[in-house]
Amino acid sequence: MKCCKYLSILIDTDLKWQDHINYVYNKLIKFTSIFYKIRNKLPQEVLKMIYFAFVHSHLLYGIEMHVYANTTSNLLSKLTVLNNKLLRILQHKSTRTHSYELYQTYFTLPVQLLHKYQNSYIYA
Repeated sequence: MKCCKYLSILIDTDLKWQDHINYVYNKLIKFTSIFYKIRNKLPQEVLKMIYFAFVHSHLLYGIEMHVYANTTSNLLSKLTVLNNKLLRILQHKSTRTHSYELYQTYFTLPVQLLHKYQNSYIYA
């Protein structure tokens, strides 16, 4: 599949966004080991700021550029699962913790709901 990069968004010929989602995923997966190492060394408020600076900003940028509106939920779930994992690491939660609690603690939303929220806010 051919694609080009424009404003840090990978645009493929079919506009399926698979290359871009894989690109973001590969960027964010690097934070798992980093977050494991720093989660016991920094206060929770600092960890929250780090999450919003390094993870949430990447997810939100794709939403702002309307990338996630035109993709399949299967592709998008890849980012959602990774985001849940990163939130669990930072918040010292087990894999059995419901994702609702993770997002409520950080006052944010999962990728699908974040997209709906951003679009309702923009077009309201």
